[in-house]
Order: sequence, then C-alpha cells, then structure tokens
Amino acid sequence: MKKSIKSFSLHKTALTVAVTMAALSLVLVIPMAMIFTLAAIFDSSPGNGMSLLAPSLGMIFAMPILYLIMGYIMTIVFAAIYNVVAKYTGGITFEVGDRQA
Repeated sequence: MKKSIKSFSLHKTALTVAVTMAALSLVLVIPMAMIFTLAAIFDSSPGNGMSLLAPSLGMIFAMPILYLIMGYIMTIVFAAIYNVVAKYTGGITFEVGDRQA
C-alpha cells in the first residue's frame, strides 16, 4: 500500500531531529574529550598543561547544545519548506506492508 507524507508537524519533527542530533554529537564529544585531556596531561610546553584543556572543555559542553539549537532551527526551516512544496508535488511517497515471518 502506498502512502504519502503530506506535511510534517514543525515542532514535533524539529524536536525529534534536534534531540537525535544532540545525542549523536556525544559520539564525537566523548572521544574528543579524552583526546584533549590526554593532550593537556602530556603537554610538553613549559607552564600549565591545563591551558589546552579549558577551551576544549568549553567546546565539548557547547557542541551538543549547539547541535540541539541548530538542528531544531534547520529542521523547522526544512519542514516548513517541505509543507509548501508537498502541496504542489504530492509529497514523499513510500510503500508500507506487513512483515513476512
């Protein structure tokens, strides 16, 4: 059976995509945190090795938040444009069916 997506709910779609993007950014953030921490520990320059750690920690905490905010905004824009275009093109068509065991 063929179905069409005629429109997206802007807020629900944007919230779902944004939270997913923020969660997936943790896949990047956690290894980056370990690398920056090791770089700070093994810093061979004179002085405090923590000078490398402070900016990286700030970015590590900011990255998921930025992904959340930008993902939400960009998804709202995409969904709004899609809703207008789908009125003229019929939207995305896909086929659904029952699973075969």
